Amino acid sequence: MSRQIAIAELQNNPYFWYMYLKWFRGFDDKNELNLDEAMEVIDIDQNQLHQYEMDFYADINDENIEFIDEKLGDGMSVCIEFRENEIVFFLNEIYIGNLGGHFEAWFFTWKEWLAFEKYQPIFMLLLPIVAIEQYQIEEAKELIERHLKAIPSFEKDANYIAYCIVNGLTIDAPFKNMANIGIVNRQNHSVRNIEKYPHYQHDVIVLNIALNKFAKSP
Repeated sequence: MSRQIAIAELQNNPYFWYMYLKWFRGFDDKNELNLDEAMEVIDIDQNQLHQYEMDFYADINDENIEFIDEKLGDGMSVCIEFRENEIVFFLNEIYIGNLGGHFEAWFFTWKEWLAFEKYQPIFMLLLPIVAIEQYQIEEAKELIERHLKAIPSFEKDANYIAYCIVNGLTIDAPFKNMANIGIVNRQNHSVRNIEKYPHYQHDVIVLNIALNKFAKSP
């Protein structure tokens, strides 16, 4: 039976965040490490971490999932599904990306993601599908580091982990506004790349309207 995860379960829970961050597509380019390998610097009880992961995924299978479903007001809702081999993201019940073997990420612009900052921990849960443009790299490192420092066990190595995360979120081609559609990008494996994935066009139009309204809400 599927189970909804209470937000209270995630706050100040280093085991959840360690498990979650390992799904990110970050990396240490200097030492040629993927994020899950780089995270081994974090001082955390590996036995308890392993047990937490075993318990978390114990009942997840093809029919059962764990999920987070939060309504944020201003016509915005977020759902994140933890499935057997992937994590899937929905905005207003519309698919926006996944972490897994056939990943799709780089959906949110930096400005759009910042509009979620007052909704913790949803803000950090949406981090793996943010796309960072070249000129935003330093600002992104500083902000992500600050939020990582709030997680127990992450304080000492937050700067390094933020660096690895930003490496995986940075895109080469900037976002652009397309007439009658709104914000799109040309990044492979992104729902917002409607040139390569035209079947997402209607969803992108609908979400652009919702995100524009959400970003302007007080």
